[in-house]
Amino acid sequence: MKTFRNLTLLAIAIILPSTSICGRLGYRTPELRRLASALQIQEDSLREGKNFFTLGQKHLRVDLSRNTVTDLGYVIFPEELKAAAGTPILNFLERYFLLLDYPKPDRTRQKMMQEDRFKFTTGNVSTIGSILPTDEFSYNCQFNKYEAAWRRNGKTILSVSFPAEHQLISGEDKIQAETNFQEDALMAHFPPSPEIDESLLTPTIQKDFYVMKGSSYLNNKLNSDLFYQRQGESFTLLSSISHPIESAANMMIGTNYSSPYNLKITQVLYGFKKKTYDLPLRNWIAYCRNNGCTLYYGIESITQQIIKATVIAVNTAENYNHLLFVNIPLSAIDAGKGDIEAKLETFIPMHNVLNIFAKYRKVKNTETKMYE
Repeated sequence: MKTFRNLTLLAIAIILPSTSICGRLGYRTPELRRLASALQIQEDSLREGKNFFTLGQKHLRVDLSRNTVTDLGYVIFPEELKAAAGTPILNFLERYFLLLDYPKPDRTRQKMMQEDRFKFTTGNVSTIGSILPTDEFSYNCQFNKYEAAWRRNGKTILSVSFPAEHQLISGEDKIQAETNFQEDALMAHFPPSPEIDESLLTPTIQKDFYVMKGSSYLNNKLNSDLFYQRQGESFTLLSSISHPIESAANMMIGTNYSSPYNLKITQVLYGFKKKTYDLPLRNWIAYCRNNGCTLYYGIESITQQIIKATVIAVNTAENYNHLLFVNIPLSAIDAGKGDIEAKLETFIPMHNVLNIFAKYRKVKNTETKMYE
């Protein structure tokens, strides 16, 4: 359970950075465009970054990035808290509380909540306006359902529940999420690589070679193990053609953001459509980690020329997976750079991931037992 106490809400004002917008704004989703229209937001009043307005007795937040409105919502949480929490749940609650006041014309508030499986377990819509910055806030997720609560003096004043689903939490349907993926990944920021905790390194039978055991997903052949080599007094991620299996694992799920490898992606889209594009491997890794995904890697086969492998990015907070099938040339490992052919499926609900594996097994007509 995540709990936050004694919050101090930032003063609300319209933020006017020096960077102004250029031309007509874009909107990340049609729903955000509809909300902006319903709220009669003047586009020329917005500036790059976070914009805050008063809206009756409530306060409104409008996020603008690269001339695109990326989010809208009431101001419920301080921005520093949301940054520290590192979760989309707080932004979602702010946006959904706004949507409750401005539902689609053809969808009543009750119908919207019923379809979204969003429930007030304590309080109701009118209670939202009584939330204070000093109220204790907590949330947890069990059995693919979130529960969030606000407490004052030990008493719950407002609590809600909703499913752990990407489409609901992000505000994007599958088509929108797939469409936004490429640009989002290309614009990913690169967080600092975590320092190596040497106490977690287990020596192998080869001198100066170590493994950092991770966790596994579905079975032990899909795991997050990383491999290190001691060089003097320091440890570095192993990258050597003499150890292609371990090097490929480090390449695909490690945090070496200086890696010059390039993914030549064929992305499978909803409706049996496809699109192809190049994406630096480091952007794929950064995008997944920025969005709270854990990366797992497993080898399907290896020849003298190529390693066929699967990478799966698991997001338990929003109950989805990204699935990447890669062909890694051993010549690229030897050169320390090069192209990697990849087939990508994004935002797969967790309950459906085994069906996706089965589909590719059927297409390839193989007998691999990797996913069983």
